[in-house]
Amino acid sequence: MSNIRIWRTSSFAVRNDLARLVFIVLTLIIGAAMEELLPKYLGVGFPVLLTAVQFQATRGNALMMLLFAIAAGGVEDSISNLPTAMSVSYFLLLATMTRWAGLPKGLLLLAYPGYQIWLHTWYGVVAANVFNRIILALPIGVITFYVVGVALKYFGEGAAVDEE
Repeated sequence: MSNIRIWRTSSFAVRNDLARLVFIVLTLIIGAAMEELLPKYLGVGFPVLLTAVQFQATRGNALMMLLFAIAAGGVEDSISNLPTAMSVSYFLLLATMTRWAGLPKGLLLLAYPGYQIWLHTWYGVVAANVFNRIILALPIGVITFYVVGVALKYFGEGAAVDEE
């Protein structure tokens, strides 16, 4: 009888991990597509993948969070034609700060303007004035964090990703 109980528990864990993996892969694919298809204003687009990293940082285990941040950063680097690990490093920093620093959620809304500063500092992105990029990044980031956060929560619950 105890063998059956162990099998059912491990079967649930495998099902939940598989559902989480499928959800994460779909998040990366749809997030990359949305970033490419949504308009950009003075070079400032909608940070769908950055929002997904921040959303996933508080869910699941730490290893999955780090792997998702690396994957999302790599996708962002490739679709934005940035140097290797430019976005990966910022996404990892954001994920670790979101998970372990205990910062207020309001402060995390500055993640996208911070990303613009990060790109300007390390890469020298000057498609537009950096001040204009930061000013535009704040409302675009807030709107994206809200809409994508609500969508990820809704679809994650619908997919029963964290059900026990």
